[in-house]
Amino acid sequence: MSAEYKVIIKNMSNDPTSFYAFQQQASFSGSGSGAVIRSSSLATGPLAPNATSGAQLEFGFDVQIYAGAICRNPDSSFVTLNVTLSRRTVTDTVSLSAAAQPITLTVSGTDTTANDTTLSIDPLGLSTPTHQTGMATGSFGIEIPTFSPGTVEDLYCGCAAMNHDGSSILSSFLSPKPSSQLSCAPLPIYYVKTGSIPVGQIVTYDTGNAGECDFSKGSSVLTAEYNIDGTFTITEAS
Repeated sequence: MSAEYKVIIKNMSNDPTSFYAFQQQASFSGSGSGAVIRSSSLATGPLAPNATSGAQLEFGFDVQIYAGAICRNPDSSFVTLNVTLSRRTVTDTVSLSAAAQPITLTVSGTDTTANDTTLSIDPLGLSTPTHQTGMATGSFGIEIPTFSPGTVEDLYCGCAAMNHDGSSILSSFLSPKPSSQLSCAPLPIYYVKTGSIPVGQIVTYDTGNAGECDFSKGSSVLTAEYNIDGTFTITEAS
């Protein structure tokens, strides 16, 4: 990763505890919006009490924004949907097709950023981003082609995040409507919670009892201390 946001987790409780992280759900608008927005685990790991071990856990998130898409192959017997967009997943299970493209968020209504990509279904892919006028500031677009919903299983697209192993993970996403234009506006805000949820697995979006790590205010490294009372204290790392 050329640049990343980093969360340093310290377990200040008395017991070994596992943690996972997910991104704040993006805002979706346009003719392709309206479906249920889903989230996935972006990082996870166990952590011993800091007082007795001095241990800490680090979660890194790529600063680069990615548009992503994933689709289950119709003939697959793969049941549990995992939204990791890795070449290894596609090759080994022969069950998922996936695509991801680095994309730029719209800066203003008159900029020329590469803020829009076109989804193709058969085969699945995302085009090299180009500029689309009229896009809202802070968003990118995905052009959805015509397709028959009955012939496409588990098709999702939206914002993706880059994993340390080089794969991408759908972070905030929905099932798009055919022949639509989808606008996605993600923010660099991540939540840390207790629990062990594998990376790429869909999670229940619940920010209660979570530590909010907001990088939109300019920080690149934040410390999340898990307190003995079950709360989180978030501070800018010194």
